[in-house]
Amino acid sequence: MRIAWLSSWPPRHCGIATYSTELVQELRKNRNQVRILCHPDGGAPGENNVYPVLDTTKPGWDEAAYQTVRTLTPDVVHIQHDYGLYQTAGDHAASLFRLLFRWQVEKKFPVVVTYHSVYTRLNRMMALYIDVMQRLLDAGIVHETYQWIHLPANIGRTLNNIYVIPHGAKVNPKVTRKESKQELELAGKKVVGMIGWFTETKGFHRVLERWDRICERLGSEIVLVLAGEARLGDPAQLDYKKKLLDLVDKSRFKDQIKLVLGSFQPDEYEKVLASFDVLIMPYSFASQSGNLAHSFSLGVPVVVSALEGLKAEIEESGAGIGVAPNDGEELERAIVSIMKDDSLRERLSRRAREYVKHKINWSITVDKHLRLYRKLIAEKKRQPVDPFLRVVLEAGHE
Repeated sequence: MRIAWLSSWPPRHCGIATYSTELVQELRKNRNQVRILCHPDGGAPGENNVYPVLDTTKPGWDEAAYQTVRTLTPDVVHIQHDYGLYQTAGDHAASLFRLLFRWQVEKKFPVVVTYHSVYTRLNRMMALYIDVMQRLLDAGIVHETYQWIHLPANIGRTLNNIYVIPHGAKVNPKVTRKESKQELELAGKKVVGMIGWFTETKGFHRVLERWDRICERLGSEIVLVLAGEARLGDPAQLDYKKKLLDLVDKSRFKDQIKLVLGSFQPDEYEKVLASFDVLIMPYSFASQSGNLAHSFSLGVPVVVSALEGLKAEIEESGAGIGVAPNDGEELERAIVSIMKDDSLRERLSRRAREYVKHKINWSITVDKHLRLYRKLIAEKKRQPVDPFLRVVLEAGHE
């Protein structure tokens, strides 16, 4: 099968780029030809089948994407979506919608979009955005069942072209906790970890504000790893980074805090995450997170805010503890209890790996994608092209 894949792509430091890399690798194992259309900062020198044509800094970037896809003659086009990923200053989603309109009119191939940010409650912009998208798509994909349930209520109509395909994860990754700890000079330590871009909604400060109390209760073997960075040019993230570093500096136990600052390539990210004995995600706002899938893959238990997709993943996997968002005392109790109990962490770790093996490993995820692609391709072949719309399209763009 020939697949045109629109997404951010490494070396861009982006969770969607990492997601796309792992899913595309698995698709290619099944003898599918996947061609990547990405932003100009994507694609390693000499990398084959990568087309960095999505220059969203320029109005009309959609024309370059359209012409590139036209030359590739795909069986299906798949777009990885997040707000702002394809936005040009001043046009919101106009360029992306032009692409979707042209492809839908031509009916040469089905177009699929995976939404990486869908919430229980959508504001007016988000609801209208997805409503229009779904009218121009053959299928939309969300990662969580709760997203599928709540979308019709948010949009105000029944959707018959939304599907649930979970975020995939690796089975038995090569990196080990022992090796990762040695490389990060954490051998013999019990590691509480947080990782990601420094945005205030991730709540990293909540753990730092209670770190002295946690150390008093757990002793000198405990180390907090704070791994991540602020995006350059983002004042809010840069301010939040300063706040985090100030909290580290003021801690009486700052010698039990290890900073790993930087934006990570996938192998670097995996190494840092593998060193954790528990991953803490004290978010105040979230739909779902790729961090969960990767932590489960590595057998890392989690303590998360009981929000939407995070809560759903914990309940289904049984691989962690959910706490009330913004409740510092409950968060502290959860961290202390899980770090005191080696047998509990081991039990949660086994559940995480079993969940990946039987529910969300990439081979399962790929099979679901391919079955959806085949269904849509068959349906597309049965749809006649409206001759009036073809005339309109050709008059406007040929």
